[in-house]
Amino acid sequence: MRQAIAAAQIRLIEARGKKAARPDVVFLGDSITEFWLEADPWMFWPRRRNLGVSGSTTADMLIRFERDVVPLQPKILHVMGGTNDLWYGAPGPEASDSIANLVRIAERSKQLGISLILAAPPPISATAESLFASPHLYPVLVEALQRYGAAHDLVYVDYGDSLRDEHGGLRPRYTTDGVHLTRAGYHAMRQQTKQALRQLGA
Repeated sequence: MRQAIAAAQIRLIEARGKKAARPDVVFLGDSITEFWLEADPWMFWPRRRNLGVSGSTTADMLIRFERDVVPLQPKILHVMGGTNDLWYGAPGPEASDSIANLVRIAERSKQLGISLILAAPPPISATAESLFASPHLYPVLVEALQRYGAAHDLVYVDYGDSLRDEHGGLRPRYTTDGVHLTRAGYHAMRQQTKQALRQLGA
């Protein structure tokens, strides 16, 4: 019954969202962003659009930014990516390709007058690291995003602040597989998201 209600809420939000000429906020990301809609649908009220796509790398997001985000002309873009780059082994030396793709999205957003929330992807638990080609580059990526955000006066969010356990990975109750989040995990992120949006007037 609860799942049916949640599904109905998502359909209502998506239907209303399609009628909005200009979303206030667009969330661009991979499966972690995509699954957020079902786990916490009221985060995505009619003028907030979820454009998470499972399997997306930062290179995919750069393409989808031009194709899918720009035509919507949102006021704010929340971008979170890099997990699949580390999974597939395509982040570049010292995560340079992943960083460059996200920086390009940030630069294009500024050119277009879109305010940006730059979010680091959630931590990877030790139990899942063996599935990744480049898990050792996760802290490199996060540190680089934090530095870039600070240097360019961007709203930066590290959701690990709400999700990490004492070992630096995801708290067990917040993850399904050491990477993806449970409903409780998304709810734990909620205050950080709301605070970031408030900083930009949303």
